[in-house]
Amino acid sequence: IIGADICTWTRFIWRYGKDIDWRFWPKIIVLTFPILAYTPVVWMERFRFGRKIRETKVKAPIFIIGHQRSGTTYLHYLLGRDLQFGYLTVKESFMPWIYLTAERHLEWMLGRKMPETRPMDNLKLGLDLPTEPEYALGNMTISTMLAGYMLPKQLYSIFRKTVLFEDACAKEEWKGALKYFMQKLTLKNGGKQLIIKAPENLGRVKEILEVFPDAKFIHIHRDPYRVYFSTERLYGITLPMVAMQYCSDDVVKEFIMRSYREMFDRFFEARKLIPEGNLTEIRYDNLIGGELAELERVYSELGLSGFEVAKPFIKQEVKTYENYQTNTYNYPPERMAQIYSNWKSVFDELGYS
Repeated sequence: IIGADICTWTRFIWRYGKDIDWRFWPKIIVLTFPILAYTPVVWMERFRFGRKIRETKVKAPIFIIGHQRSGTTYLHYLLGRDLQFGYLTVKESFMPWIYLTAERHLEWMLGRKMPETRPMDNLKLGLDLPTEPEYALGNMTISTMLAGYMLPKQLYSIFRKTVLFEDACAKEEWKGALKYFMQKLTLKNGGKQLIIKAPENLGRVKEILEVFPDAKFIHIHRDPYRVYFSTERLYGITLPMVAMQYCSDDVVKEFIMRSYREMFDRFFEARKLIPEGNLTEIRYDNLIGGELAELERVYSELGLSGFEVAKPFIKQEVKTYENYQTNTYNYPPERMAQIYSNWKSVFDELGYS
């Protein structure tokens, strides 16, 4: 949230200030200073590039969708090696309002603190690697899941507002922010076709199509049991980094259990709206060890050219993961029974036993 503009930050405090635990208010005060300091740069960037951004055409964006811990990041890394595509980088995601003006400053500021790997899965991390836009959009509007991650007691209610869009105002605000974000990122990438990865977008396909009717989608899915336990680990590591209130593990577990099914229900319904030839699906187990064959199929099904040109770069990326080890988990039978009972419709639809 350090990259928010003053308007978004003020709205966040106004809307959710009463829910922030008192112990975190010093953090709020500390965060306010850099937001104020960067405000002139935000205004300058809007003045310099505002018209160009609004006039930029977004070329049939490609959205990688899939629940957290389904392999979306790995897939994003592979496709990011194709030079014909543009994507959001880590450094741009931190400061979405000023990266056109202050790119070198961001490299200096963030490069000193950036770890080499992600804490939840040890995948490599770097300023120029692809990343997802939820935090970037969360710095541009309060109508994203970033507010839920900062206030985990309200994870589910904010999920219903900003992913399932039961709040009509939040829906329109998010769509407006998405359009501006994509136009600006297209400008930054010289007009290239964008590849965007965001697990939350699994539940927003209908709204994405309302903004970009020609959008293409790559849905990657994975064994639901594995996804559940891995997502539980993900939240256990990442929420304490951004949370501004204390929350019990049971609240988070209940959120995962409910949101997974409801997000997939939305996706299965919205899938019918995607034009023919604009959706392809990948099973994670087929991708691992069969990356080139799966991606060649993806290019073909989505009508994308250039796979043979990109193939050597993708192959080189795959090679860097030869010794990569995934996390291991205990699968208590009673928990597995609970997961299957709650997610049976998803198991059946995706073909998992």
